Amino acid sequence: MSNDTSTIAPPEGSIISNAETRAANLTTSKSSEVPATKQFAVNATGNLFIATTLNGGDADTATISEEAEEAFGQVSVFFAAMTKAMSEAGVSLYDHDAINKLVSASGLFVKVTESKVFFESSQWGLTFGNQLIQALFGLSGNLASIGKSLMDMIAGMGKESITISSDTSGKKTKVGTIVFVCEYILGMISITPIVISVDAKDAAGTWKAGPCFKAQHQKNQINILKSVYLFVPPSFIKEAAALNEAMSDPEFNNLVESMKSVISVDTAAPEVSRSKPPKPDQKKDPEPGKK
Repeated sequence: MSNDTSTIAPPEGSIISNAETRAANLTTSKSSEVPATKQFAVNATGNLFIATTLNGGDADTATISEEAEEAFGQVSVFFAAMTKAMSEAGVSLYDHDAINKLVSASGLFVKVTESKVFFESSQWGLTFGNQLIQALFGLSGNLASIGKSLMDMIAGMGKESITISSDTSGKKTKVGTIVFVCEYILGMISITPIVISVDAKDAAGTWKAGPCFKAQHQKNQINILKSVYLFVPPSFIKEAAALNEAMSDPEFNNLVESMKSVISVDTAAPEVSRSKPPKPDQKKDPEPGKK
C-alpha cells in the first residue's frame, strides 16, 4: 500500500473502490441478500452456548437435524464428565491448569487461534457482563437473558482468583474457564470451545468474592488470554475412515501428482544463450607439404 499523497490513475479496466463508489453502491444497490440472524441460549453455569439461525416457523424448518442434536448432546456429556472429574479430583471448575490438561489429553480439540484481549469498562454487574460477552464471543443484541448465568461464571472466576492470589505456595497463577459455543448455522454444525484465562493476582485486585465487581472501581481493566478451538464430536470421528479411504484412492493420488507436476514446472522464459552461434564447417587448407 502506497503512502504517496499524489493521485494515482487506476489501470484501465480496474474495478474502482473509493469513498464515492462505496457510498453510491449503498444507495443504489438493489441486492436482496440479508445476513441470517441467530438466536441463542445459555445454560445455568454460562459454559454452554447454543446458537441457531432457526427463527421459528413451521415444524419442518424450525428443528435442528439429528446429527446436530447428537453432536451437541456429546458436548453436554463431555462437559458433565469434565465437571465431575474436576470435582472428584478436588480442583475448582476454574482451575486453568486442569482445564488445559483435559483439553490436551482428550484428543477432541484442535487449537485454531490464540489472542490477547485487553478489556476495559467503567460498568459493573450485568452491564459489565454483557460488555464482556460481546468482547469475547462476538454476540450482540439483547443479552439481559444470559447476564445472570454469565455473572455467576465471572463471580466464580473472581472467587478462585482471590483464593489463588492468597496462596503463598505460588503453584498456580491463572484462573480460567471453558465455554462451548455450539452453532447450527443454515444446516451447518460448528462447535467452538473457547478457553479464557486471566492472571489471578491481577484479577484479584478487581474482583471480590461476590456476585459482582467492586462498584467503587471507576474503571476495570483486565488482560484476558483467549484460546479458540475446534471440537470434534466422537460421532464425527467415524467420518475419518471415509476420508482416509478417499485419500488413498489411486485416482485421487494420480490427480494430486498431476497437480504437483503443474506446480513444479518452471514457467520462466528460458535464458537466451550468450555464446556465439557455431560457424558452418569449413574445409581447412592442407598443411604445407601435405596434399
